[in-house]
Amino acid sequence: MFITIAVNLAPWTGRYIVDELDFFVAATGIYFLLINKTRHKNTRHFYIASGVVALCLLTSFDSSWINAFGPTYSNFYVSPLNGLVIFKGLLWALLLSWFFYQQKADEPEKALKHLLLAAMLGGFVMFVVIMWEKQVLDTLFSSADIYTKVNTFFNLSSAYRTTGIISGMHTGGESIDGMYLFLLPLTLGACFLLKQPVYRFAAIASVVGVMYGVLMGFTRATYAASFIAMAVLSGMFFINLFKRQLNNKSTSATAAFPWGRAVALTVAYSLLFYSVYRLHGYSGYFAELSAAVVYAVSVLCGVSRAPLLGLRAVALVVAFISFAYINVDSLQNSQWVDVNNVAMQEVYLAICGALTAFVLLFLARKPTENKPDFVRLSIETLVVLLLSVLIAAAFSGARITIRAETTDRDLDMRLSHWQGIVDSGRWSTSDILFGHGLGAMPTDYALSGAGKLDKIGTFAVDKQNQSLVIIPGSDLMLSQRLRLDNDGAYLFEITYQAQEDVRVAVALCRRNMIIFEFWAGGCGNTLRQNLPASPQGESRSYLMGLTATPDSVFSLPAALTLKATVGKVPLIVESVSLVDASGNELLNNPSFETGSDFWFFYYDFEHLVWHVKNIYLSFAYQFGVVGTLLIVALILTGFIAFYQSKQLFSLPAAIFSAFLAGQFAFGLFGDPTDSARTSMWFYFMLFGALTPLVTTRKTDA
Repeated sequence: MFITIAVNLAPWTGRYIVDELDFFVAATGIYFLLINKTRHKNTRHFYIASGVVALCLLTSFDSSWINAFGPTYSNFYVSPLNGLVIFKGLLWALLLSWFFYQQKADEPEKALKHLLLAAMLGGFVMFVVIMWEKQVLDTLFSSADIYTKVNTFFNLSSAYRTTGIISGMHTGGESIDGMYLFLLPLTLGACFLLKQPVYRFAAIASVVGVMYGVLMGFTRATYAASFIAMAVLSGMFFINLFKRQLNNKSTSATAAFPWGRAVALTVAYSLLFYSVYRLHGYSGYFAELSAAVVYAVSVLCGVSRAPLLGLRAVALVVAFISFAYINVDSLQNSQWVDVNNVAMQEVYLAICGALTAFVLLFLARKPTENKPDFVRLSIETLVVLLLSVLIAAAFSGARITIRAETTDRDLDMRLSHWQGIVDSGRWSTSDILFGHGLGAMPTDYALSGAGKLDKIGTFAVDKQNQSLVIIPGSDLMLSQRLRLDNDGAYLFEITYQAQEDVRVAVALCRRNMIIFEFWAGGCGNTLRQNLPASPQGESRSYLMGLTATPDSVFSLPAALTLKATVGKVPLIVESVSLVDASGNELLNNPSFETGSDFWFFYYDFEHLVWHVKNIYLSFAYQFGVVGTLLIVALILTGFIAFYQSKQLFSLPAAIFSAFLAGQFAFGLFGDPTDSARTSMWFYFMLFGALTPLVTTRKTDA
């Protein structure tokens, strides 16, 4: 899981089809087979999953897959190799789910715990990657003042899409969203399963890390899907807890579950979060910080028998007065809010609402004879703080407000796109039954004309003439990773052929995201030049001087970027060169002798061309009726297995249900299964990673 999220060498190697993910899964399989001698019979789930993989292989295989280990010579999105990229995700999921089943058959609790710990590590890694990409780490370890560092961390308005290095070239953000929705149920489940304070604190921190990533995506469908997944998991867990309370014959149902305290806590937390959210609009993040401190004081006073009630009351009064003062003072000194336009009675009403919530929390807590659990109190306070921040950012951030304003337009675009996909399909009897094949949509969509590749741009490598052929467009960018000096001067040369003038943009950038604010800011002097037409059959060369932006420990990776933006004819690039002040050539494969090796391509905005953007349509288009029924059978047999083993409301069942709810809610407007890294974990869960060990025959001990 760590490798999936933290390591992607394609931007350096230019190899997209077979990469380090494949070698890592293969190494994992070899290691497992060597150390694990016991073999158990397969589950029903495994046989159905094998049928899905076999169907995909039969309907998607192309002879070009045989050359997958060699260099690529085309934009693989519009080639049969796109099917291989997606297929290997299903194949690796089948193998990993089988390995996990063998472990689970021997030590089920240990296997589940290890899976949850791996998900927690994935959440931490995701968070660190985001901090790196947003340049928060660079600021935190700089000499900037404390206010700059805090504002950088909480800045939720300067990014459109954080992708991480998981996303390969361009996956429209769906790859990273799918990973969030895979990690979220597992990390949240770890909060319920793990009992030791250190592990539980780490689990909560990993949930916060994943949710921070969700916020950075500014995707409404992911917001909704995340909260649906969390609600399903929490609801099923507490239903199971309530059922166990009712089954306790030593107490009555009323005594087993304190309804009054539950209602009081529900009202208190609802009022607290709403009031702090309202105060955020006036006092900024001081509302969340002060509320967290007073929350800790209120709970501590509620559970402590000592000191005396009078002293605890004094502590509460002081905390309440401080809370009110901090929020009013922050409003008075705010640079973002004009106090003259604020109705102060609304501010006071929000403060009173928060104070009422604190009183309810104080009264609802039962005093304990033992020393208060400060670890648990610290975790609770951290959760309250971060949830308040997340709610404020999700419902009042500038970017999500902008996104909300474009809802109607975005929906119209999706409907038009989905209709275009349906129209581009062949829909013969065979296609309806068995699908068009994995990864077939981009090619069919492009051939139908809906892709408009002549507008957005595409490329291929002429293997015979060893040249790069670029169709100029608005979105295509080719790049190569480099090691650059701070503020160094470099000389760029391009040798080309073009029948007409072609406009290009060349720069030395530091980028790692599908996000124009950051990579544009990390570029040196971007040169936009018209390359004059070359004589028929002859080549021309053009020289440009480039500079690099300053480097630092946490800088994004440097890259030469080349974009052909304007032109009605192909640009044939015979070679490119980039030399430093000492005359050293910095580029690998500058003449394209080995295809697109070391060259990486981006599509920043035109994601509808490459993705179905709907998981239900994706299943129908790629799998057909037979494949879709197999997917449904996987889900049904999973729940049947939970039911037969009397684990329908167990934690694994809750995690499985939350995973499905989140993924299929997001699937209304996205398809997280068209990237190998994300689809591997999607199908890992779907292929029965968490389902009980119900086999078709008796298990061998």
